[in-house]
Amino acid sequence: MSSAAIITRMSVRQTLGLRRAIGFGILALAPAVIFVLVLAAPSRIDELELMTGFLLFPHLTITTPIITLILAASTLGDERRDQTLSFLVLRPVRREIIAAAKLAGAFLAASALTGAGGLALGVVYGVTSSDWGLVVPTVVGTVVATAVYCAVFVPLGYITDRSTVIGLAFVFVWENGIAAAVGSLATTSPWRIGFSALSGMAPKVLSGGDIRDFALGDLMPGAGGALVRAAIFLLLSTALISAMLRRRDLA
Repeated sequence: MSSAAIITRMSVRQTLGLRRAIGFGILALAPAVIFVLVLAAPSRIDELELMTGFLLFPHLTITTPIITLILAASTLGDERRDQTLSFLVLRPVRREIIAAAKLAGAFLAASALTGAGGLALGVVYGVTSSDWGLVVPTVVGTVVATAVYCAVFVPLGYITDRSTVIGLAFVFVWENGIAAAVGSLATTSPWRIGFSALSGMAPKVLSGGDIRDFALGDLMPGAGGALVRAAIFLLLSTALISAMLRRRDLA
């Protein structure tokens, strides 16, 4: 087994323990459960409109970033705080490989939960509306958003012990505040990049009046563009983590 595969597997095990898997699994599935409860109540809510609302609040804007923040920030942060990172960097492995493997481990751990939440929400909508066209787009959009969040939060967890506070500020102040008001900043919002992939595969989620302006800003719907942006974030994150690990070698 290659060094990258070993580091990735170890990172998944370290990041996603049983307690975290159960706790965050419940959080990831919460939007689907609430969706069912809302539909069960006597009302005339349009199912597609409700589904679009749940995709944005809370799935993409709350549960996905929170789950990814805690898991991704701990991937390198826990090793630095526990002083076990030295055992890793002393190995004759290129720093780019360590960085990429850590990012992969964080992504696999986080997307297993966030993707399951997106799948559950899509399936619930499919069962209640007989429209299964949102299942795959929801999972793809969720996974893309998770990948971009990992690119942001893995190095953040290495840089500071206050990664949770800073990460929450990034999500709720920057993404859901500043970037929502300034459309040109949409490319800095991971969940908006994920939603652009989702809406490119399922344009009907943009049928709501103000949904497009808030959810996309200046971004255009399209899975291809979203994947390119996610890849750029991951490459930049890999370069940043590699540079920090090299500086640790010199310290």
